[in-house]
Order: sequence, then structure tokens, then C-alpha cells
Amino acid sequence: MLASKRRAKALRFELIPMIDIFMILSLFLAVMAFLPQINDSLKAELPSSRTSEKTPPSVIVQIATDGKIQLSNQSVDIPGLERGVRGLLKGNPETAIILAADKNLSYEKVIDVVDTLKGAGVKRLALATVPK
Repeated sequence: MLASKRRAKALRFELIPMIDIFMILSLFLAVMAFLPQINDSLKAELPSSRTSEKTPPSVIVQIATDGKIQLSNQSVDIPGLERGVRGLLKGNPETAIILAADKNLSYEKVIDVVDTLKGAGVKRLALATVPK
């Protein structure tokens, strides 16, 4: 008789609550996957402040392994780089330039581009890196 009571009180595996939990997890992951896109598409009017700072726009200058230079994904030479950067700075002198140079380039080539950028009037220059 004792054995039959144990069998009668055996644990039951409930499937419905587990399905509910998996549905909630699936919805959470789907929302989190698309959240960056949602933030970009939201139109919000931000409040004003007397002490707020305007973030300057940035432009990427790339130097490939073969030494070819690209300004905003367009191939240029050194004089073309200087003209292009001067044109960008004419619209906004606080434009930041991000220099992305291949690590196998000679130091001299990178310095030539930095000198050209500084000669064109760049005030904000950053070197692009990747985390270790």
C-alpha cells in the first residue's frame, strides 16, 4: 500500500509553464536584438541646456597596406587629401579626423599623412586602434 501511494504522488513534469517561460525569453531576446535600431529611429526633442556641448562630426582617413589613402571611402593622393580636408574644415572647423593606418605601414608614411592633416588645419586628430 505504501508503494502505491508513492507512485500516486510521483512528480509531474508540467510543460505549459515551461513553454510560457521560453516564450518570454524569446520575446526578450528579440526586443534586445532590435533595440539599437529602435533607438536610432526614435524621434525625440531633447531639452536644452546652457552648458551642453555639441559633438563635432568626424571623418575617417584610411591608409592601406600598399600606402593608398582614402578620405571618406574615396581614394586620394596627398595633395587631394589636403584639399579634401580643407574643404571639410571650411564647413566646420571643429571636424574630428580619425586616422586608421595599417599596422604594417612604415612610420614615415603615417607621419606624412599626419603632417598633411595638420597642415590642412586639423585641430582634432585621433588614431584608430582595436582592443587587445
